Amino acid sequence: MKHLAKRLRYYLGLLGLFAKYSLMEQMAYRINFIAGIAVECGYMLIKLMYAVLILRAGAEINGLTANEMLMCIGTYIMVTGVYMGIYPNYWALPLSVRDGSLDMQLTKPVNTQFLVTLRKLDFGMPIPDVACGLALIVYGWQRAGLPATPGAVAGFAVYCLAGWFLTYCLFLIPELLSFWFVSTNGVQALSSAVFDFNNTPMNLYPKWVQRLGILILPVFLITNFPTLYVMGALSPAMQVWGLAAPLVVFGIQRVIWRRAMRQYTSASG
Repeated sequence: MKHLAKRLRYYLGLLGLFAKYSLMEQMAYRINFIAGIAVECGYMLIKLMYAVLILRAGAEINGLTANEMLMCIGTYIMVTGVYMGIYPNYWALPLSVRDGSLDMQLTKPVNTQFLVTLRKLDFGMPIPDVACGLALIVYGWQRAGLPATPGAVAGFAVYCLAGWFLTYCLFLIPELLSFWFVSTNGVQALSSAVFDFNNTPMNLYPKWVQRLGILILPVFLITNFPTLYVMGALSPAMQVWGLAAPLVVFGIQRVIWRRAMRQYTSASG
């Protein structure tokens, strides 16, 4: 247990260094950094128009009020920002496999997946997304009259963390196909489309789509379960599944990663 805690502190410290040096690198080109935030704020206005339309309609859909839907949308925006903060690593992985630059990462005395997927962190997109997402969550939560007890807030935070971890594991899997295929552009586009299913609360989809997105390809857990937990709309089985699914997907992803590492042959050699 002590060894595990020591390794956790080590990797958290390493992640802090990655964040520090990534921010320093982006600050070296401040105009580009500010322009990136400005562009993302423009996209944010478009996303907010969707939220405004829902509030104005004030309709209840399949047991979900407009304010509760606003919480789901806010969670989606917030998780999207965090996901896009690490996405440059995902985008670069197929290229590093093709040109052999992955070789250098394999020589480092640190877990290769940790290094490859978290080495560069983008702060331009997360800053406006996380700020706006949190604002929508707080506003919707207050307007919906849902309990804001320490237990409710802690549960919401736990399911958000589980959703972020699930996002990390689930959407890394398509990128790993680059170890077997020359081009994965189509798979990348498909995975982005699947992630965007969370753009609207899952209650708006037919029941069979909801079951598919909860049990088979658990993308709906990412941004719906935090709000559903606060609403008291999660059964005990779904509460357990919401925390277990990220671990299951992590196990699957690790198996694929290890096979990919055995499959990898340097393109530079």
